[in-house]
Amino acid sequence: MRFEAVFQIWAALAVATSASPVASSGHLIHERRDNPPAKWARHSRLHPTTVIPVRIGLAQQNLHRAEEFINQVSHPESPDYGKHWSPQKVVDMFSPSAEAIDAVQQWLSGSGIDLRRVRMSQSRNWMTFNATAMEAERLLKTEYHLYKHEAGHEHVACKHYSIPGHLTDHIDIVTPTVHFDMQLGNPRRNIRHETLLPPPIRQLNKRQAVPPHGILGSPSDASNPKQGAVVSNALMSLENCDTMITPACLQALYNMPPGSTSMRNNTLGVTEFTPQAFLQSDLNMFFKQFSAPLDGTSPNINLIDGAIVQQTNKSFQFNGESALDLEFAMALVYPQQVTLYQVGDIVSGGSFNNFLDAIDASYCTFQGGDSKDPNIDGQYPSNLPGGFQGQENCGGFQSTNVISTSYGSNEADLSAKYENRQCLEYMKLGLQGVSILYSSGDFGVAGNGGQCINSVTGAYNNGSNGLFNPSFPGGCPYVTSVGATQVLNGSTVRTPESASQRVIFSGGGFSNVFALPSYQEKAMATYFQQHAPPYGADRFNNSQKVRGFPDVSANGVNYVTAVDGQFSLSFGTSASCPTFASVLNNINEQRINAKKSPVGFVNPVLYANPQVLNDVTNGGNQGCGTAGFQSVPGWDPVTGLGTPNFPKMMDLFMSLP
Repeated sequence: MRFEAVFQIWAALAVATSASPVASSGHLIHERRDNPPAKWARHSRLHPTTVIPVRIGLAQQNLHRAEEFINQVSHPESPDYGKHWSPQKVVDMFSPSAEAIDAVQQWLSGSGIDLRRVRMSQSRNWMTFNATAMEAERLLKTEYHLYKHEAGHEHVACKHYSIPGHLTDHIDIVTPTVHFDMQLGNPRRNIRHETLLPPPIRQLNKRQAVPPHGILGSPSDASNPKQGAVVSNALMSLENCDTMITPACLQALYNMPPGSTSMRNNTLGVTEFTPQAFLQSDLNMFFKQFSAPLDGTSPNINLIDGAIVQQTNKSFQFNGESALDLEFAMALVYPQQVTLYQVGDIVSGGSFNNFLDAIDASYCTFQGGDSKDPNIDGQYPSNLPGGFQGQENCGGFQSTNVISTSYGSNEADLSAKYENRQCLEYMKLGLQGVSILYSSGDFGVAGNGGQCINSVTGAYNNGSNGLFNPSFPGGCPYVTSVGATQVLNGSTVRTPESASQRVIFSGGGFSNVFALPSYQEKAMATYFQQHAPPYGADRFNNSQKVRGFPDVSANGVNYVTAVDGQFSLSFGTSASCPTFASVLNNINEQRINAKKSPVGFVNPVLYANPQVLNDVTNGGNQGCGTAGFQSVPGWDPVTGLGTPNFPKMMDLFMSLP
């Protein structure tokens, strides 16, 4: 489905996703990016003999029915609620047509690309081949340049590319082109041409290399939680929940009793990206204080693409996220277990795509692996010193029923086509009964690190003004986006919470890429009719036709966390996300025990029944030189529908088939 007409005023921000004027005979511009992302600058023309890995993403069938399909299994009024699809049914429904495959192959062959060089992915979604820069430029009617990041690493890209007009409905995306996907955390080198891309791997100590600046899970990743004061006396009393959040505080806030059974088929999934890692000594320290039966226990560990739970670099910057996620998730779902998805080796790190490949073989791009562009996904076996030498993972790990991911990027860092393609994979997981939750961000209406967008240039600024900067994947309509609340100072667990206003501000706003999903239409109409924000199109996409986020929220302030041998406070939607995920996992425990399916994609049920959540009506999410949006009765782009009310949510979901 195409939504470009909605977003004309946003053209300066990112990449055009529709066909544009004719670039040459029979060709139309498929994507373009007039300005590189923040901190990137065009450097030099790529040498014509440089070999680059070209990937053509074929348009899938029946995507125009995606919302229809997800509502069939997820909407509470559907007679097929809970009748989730098998992986094979998903593949069969969405695989590209034979017509699309034949048409693209004919184009490649007619353009001088020997089809013996072209390989088809297992899912038939991708065609992959190596080509010289000269061949790729001739094929795509473009010019490739090296773009340099201010941190030193380089990336191959072009400003636009074109494909034959008759293929625009058959081709979804081509890489490498306009996609600066390193903003997800992938500043990698093209090892085949090291002389062109020379920056060395950074060393944080003499023995252990870690991925460079900006990668998911790295110390500089702005989506990591924020550290507060060291806690010398971790208090257990519920009377202290306004200053110290413990598992007992969360159970009291949301009326969530301890779990009662342990089911091997209902572990809670938590995703972490190397070098972020937990220390067993920290888990033991936390559990001894707050959850004694768990003392000495660990999560189930799935190591994806050579991942390690590194133990060399120890600090809040390396251990804070994993500690926060695992300590609270494990305590809240006990006696159920937590499954850790540790993604990426210590040299390259991992991406959301690496993770999707590992749990969904249909998403793998080529012979059981990831993108062949090293600037998008990790390349395994790795040619980097110290890199993982084994085969890349493709469908080697089973998905849990609920998956919490406390990482994110800015929507403006990526192209709309790239984001739509990944978002649809979350839809497919939802069809299979998987609940996918992402944190909404910690900088209010600004992006990671407090960045806002210049409305003229599309460049990031210091956050004092400019366009609001929505997040991804939290803005995808097929995930559940989780914002942050807090217990105000002097309040108790029996007092209504406020939007988070200490250290962090709950990420929220309106997408510039994704259209308004049907399950959100009523809530969106009510919001704009009764609480229209005092900003115009110069600040955010106010068309009322786009996805709003977050969907829900949970406490994200003052979490007492054991990190590197000491207790300190943690702040972030990084805390809110696994907390809400724990609620869903505990509901699944009861549904599965009653021989029912897992809750799967929960947004249609929650938007149809907002009364099962605690509405939050206080606080805002300031940013970009404004007060941001405000929490109001009903859904709002600060705290969503509100925080969990476990008994009401349990009753509702248990009443469904």
